Amino acid sequence: MPTKTLEEKTAKLSPERIAHLEGLVDNARAAASAFLQFTQEDVDRIVKQMVLAGMEHAQKLAQMAVEETMLGVLEDKVIKNMVATEFVYNYVKDKRTVGIIREYPERRLTEIAEPIGVIFSLIPITNPTSTVLFKCIMAIKTRNAVIFSPHPRAWRCCKEAVHVMYEAARKHGAPDGVFACLESHNLDDNDYLMHHKYVSMIDATGGPSAVKAAYSSGKPALGVGAGNTPVYLEKTADINMAVVDIITSKTFDNGTICASEQTVVIDDEIYDTVLKKFSDLGTHICNEGETELLGRTVIDPDTGAMQPMAVGQKAADIAAAVGIEVQPKTKLIIAPIKGVGPNHPLSVEKLFPVLAVYRAHSTEEALDVCVAVNRAGGLGHTAVIFSRNDDIIHRFGILLNAGRLIVNSPGSIGALGGVYNDMVPTFSFGCGTGGGNSTMDNVNVYHYLNIKRLARRTPPSMWFRIPNQIYFNPNSIQNLATFPTRSTVIVTNPPLEQMGHVDIVRRYIPADTRIHVLVIPDCEPELKAVMDGVEALNFYKADQIIALGGGSVIDAAKMMKLKYESPDANFEELGSPFLDLRKRVVQFPTEKKHHARLIAVPTTSGTGSEVTPFAVLFDKARQRKITLADYSLSPDVAIVDPQFVMSMPKGLTADTGIDCLTHALEAGVSNYASPYTDSNAMQAIRLAFKYLPIAYENPQDEEARNTMHNAATIAAIAFSNASVGLNHALAHAFGARFGVPHGRANALMLPHVIAFNAAVPQKFMPSPNQQGYVAHKKYAMIADLLGLPGHTVEEKVASLITAVEELLDRLNLPRSIASMGIKREDFESAMPELVKAAFEDPSWLSNPRMPLMSELQELFLQAYEGSGRKKAEAREEATVS
Repeated sequence: MPTKTLEEKTAKLSPERIAHLEGLVDNARAAASAFLQFTQEDVDRIVKQMVLAGMEHAQKLAQMAVEETMLGVLEDKVIKNMVATEFVYNYVKDKRTVGIIREYPERRLTEIAEPIGVIFSLIPITNPTSTVLFKCIMAIKTRNAVIFSPHPRAWRCCKEAVHVMYEAARKHGAPDGVFACLESHNLDDNDYLMHHKYVSMIDATGGPSAVKAAYSSGKPALGVGAGNTPVYLEKTADINMAVVDIITSKTFDNGTICASEQTVVIDDEIYDTVLKKFSDLGTHICNEGETELLGRTVIDPDTGAMQPMAVGQKAADIAAAVGIEVQPKTKLIIAPIKGVGPNHPLSVEKLFPVLAVYRAHSTEEALDVCVAVNRAGGLGHTAVIFSRNDDIIHRFGILLNAGRLIVNSPGSIGALGGVYNDMVPTFSFGCGTGGGNSTMDNVNVYHYLNIKRLARRTPPSMWFRIPNQIYFNPNSIQNLATFPTRSTVIVTNPPLEQMGHVDIVRRYIPADTRIHVLVIPDCEPELKAVMDGVEALNFYKADQIIALGGGSVIDAAKMMKLKYESPDANFEELGSPFLDLRKRVVQFPTEKKHHARLIAVPTTSGTGSEVTPFAVLFDKARQRKITLADYSLSPDVAIVDPQFVMSMPKGLTADTGIDCLTHALEAGVSNYASPYTDSNAMQAIRLAFKYLPIAYENPQDEEARNTMHNAATIAAIAFSNASVGLNHALAHAFGARFGVPHGRANALMLPHVIAFNAAVPQKFMPSPNQQGYVAHKKYAMIADLLGLPGHTVEEKVASLITAVEELLDRLNLPRSIASMGIKREDFESAMPELVKAAFEDPSWLSNPRMPLMSELQELFLQAYEGSGRKKAEAREEATVS
C-alpha cells in the first residue's frame, strides 16, 4: 500500500483544524525541551503531587467514565484508578529516570536516560481514565510530553483525567503544554498526528485497528495485543480459591480488562465439583441450548468478534438481552463448550461476564485446548493456571505463548501487576511478536526512555599459564622416577628408538611399571596414528603417557590423551575457527572417562610443544593442518633435558631454532603480549641470536645445545600465553601445501612479516589489550636488546630485519621459495588455496596488524621471490609513484 503524502493526510482537515493540531505539537515540543533541564528531584516532586491528585479524583473520574462509556462497574473503575496511581507510584517512586540511572562498576558500564520527546497516545474505551492516569505518571517521570487521543466515546472523561493531572503537574513546576487531549476528534486527526515529524513515538492502547495504525505509521510505537486468556483449572488446585479468583477477575469491571479469563479448561476429575461451586456462588450454568443461543447473539457470526452490545455489561442484562432466564443477582454466565475455533464461537475473547468452560479428560488434552485458545486471538497476552503441581505449571509456562503467565491468581487483576504478584504495574500489556507488538513486557517507565549506554574501555583479564612442573638441564630425565605409575605408554618415532633414547627413558621409570612403546611415523601426526595410539592406551589401561620426540610426537600424544580421556571428542569440531579462545563456540570436553599423566620430553629445540596448549593434526585428505588450542592439551610435566638433542642434524638444528626465534618474535609483538610474556620472549630472542649459530656450527657444544633447548621452552612459554601471529599462519599454509618443514617455512616468511608488521597498517587489528599501535616500537626494543645499530625506530627495525637475514644466511637456510625448486606456475596456481588457508588459520588473530587477503598474497609473492627489505621498499615506492 503506497505511503500517503502530506497533502493526502491533510486533505480532509480544515486549515483551522490543522492550526489547532500544530499548536498542540508546538506546545508539547516546547514542554519537552524545557523538561530537559529538570532534575530527578524536580520530576519526583511533581509525580508525587500528580499521584495524590489522581487518587483524590479517582471516584469522580470513575463515575464520569461509567456515565460516558456506559461500560463497566463504578466501584471497580475506582479501584482501577487507584491502582493506576498508588500502585504505579509505588513502583516508580525510587526509579531513576533522569541522567545516570544505573551503573555497573564491574562491567564499567553506565546507563543514561534520554527522554523520547513528544508522545502521541491512544486511549481505549474499556479503561479510559485509569490508562490516562497511568500514562501521565509515566510521562512526567521520564520527562516526556503527551498528546492524548481518547476513544470517541470516552473523550470527556479522558479530558477531565488529563486536566486533573495537568493542573497538578503545572502547579508544582511542570512546563506548560506537557499534556493535551483531543476532543470531538476523528481518525483524520489521529492520522495527521501519527505522521507528524515532531511526534517521536506512538503509544497505542486500544483495539487491533488502532495498534495496526500506530505500527503502520513509520514511527517507533508501543502497542498492545488482543487477549483471549485460557485458564487451566488442574485437578490438584485449591478449588475454592480458584473459583472465587475466577469470579472476582471475570466480573471485575464487567470483564473489560483484556487479561480477564475467557475459557476455563477443567480436569474431568473435578469438573462437576467446580461447576457446582460456581453455581453456589451466584453464576448461571448454561445448558446446551443456552450456550448455542449465547454464541450466535453475543458473538458476530460473520466476523467471529464480540458484539458491542455485550461489552462491559452486567451478566443479568446480557441474559435478558439474548433471552436467557437467570437470577436477578447473577454475576457471571458460564457456557460449557466442546471445542475451540469458528464452530465454537464462545471460545474467543469476550470482554463481558460470559465465561466458556471445557471438560478435559487428560492433562495433555487440557494443555492442548489451552494452547488452542491462546492461538485463537490471544497470542502473547495472558494465560492462567490453578495448580499445586509444579511440573504441570512449568509445562504450561513453556507451552503457552503469553507475556503474563498467572499462577493461582485472578487473570485480570493479576496481569495488572503489583496486586497479586510482583510484576510491574501497568495498563498496557505488550504481547510480543505473537500479538504483533514490539515488546512482551508490562509497559513501564523504561519504555518511555531512550537508554544510552556509556561503555568504558574494559581490557579483558589476561593470564599466564604453564605446565605444573618443568625440569631442565642435563640429566633432568632422572625426575621420571618421582612419578608413580602402573602402566606407561611411551610414544616416540623410529629414529629415537634406534638411537637408544627410549632405553634412557625406560631406565628412570619405576621398576614395577608395565611399559609399552608405541612407535609412530616420523612425520606430522595423522588421524590414523592418533587413533592407533588411543587403542593402545585403552588396551594397556595407561595412567601415564611419555611423549619422547619432537613437536609432532608430542602433538600426537596430546591428541591421544584427549581422545583417551574423552572418547567423544571430535577433532574436526574442536578445530573449528574462533576469534577469542575464551568465547569460542566449541568447548573442549571436561568430563573424563580415563585419567592419564602426560610427560613431554622434547628431542628438538624449537616447537616448544612440551609446554604449549596447542596441537597440530595433518589432514591428509584435504592437505592442510588443523590446529587444536586449549589449555587442557598442555602436558602435565615437561622434562627439557639436552642429552636428547646433542645428535640433532645441522638442518634440523637450523629449522627448529628458527621456529623458536619466530615463536619469541611473534609473542613479543602479539596483541596478547604482557609483561609476563615479554620477559620470556625477550630472553628467548637474546639466547637464540647468540647460541643458535653456535649450536648449528658446533653441534657438540654442550652449553649452546643446553641453552637453545631451554630457549625453545622459554619461547614456548611466551607464545603459549601471548600466541603467535601472521608468520605462523603463512608458514602453516605453505608448509602443508608444499611439504616444507615448519621451521624452514617460518624462515622464508620471517623478514617480510617483520617489515609488514612494522609498517603503518592498512587495517588495524581490533584489540582491547593494546593502547595504540606498538609493534614497530617492540621491534626497536628487541634491536636495542640485541645491541643492534640505529637511532630512530625505523633504523632499529631495519637493523633487526638485517640481523634476521644474516642469521638465516649463516644457518644456510633458503631465502626464497623459488630457490627450493618450486615452479612459479605451480606456486601461483596454488595461491588462492594458500591465501584461503592462511586467512582461516587462527594464528594471525593475535597478530598486531590485521592482514587483508591481498596482503597475504603479496607476502607469499615476496617469500617466493626472496625479496629482502630493500627490494620490498623499492616495490612499494614504485607502486606509490
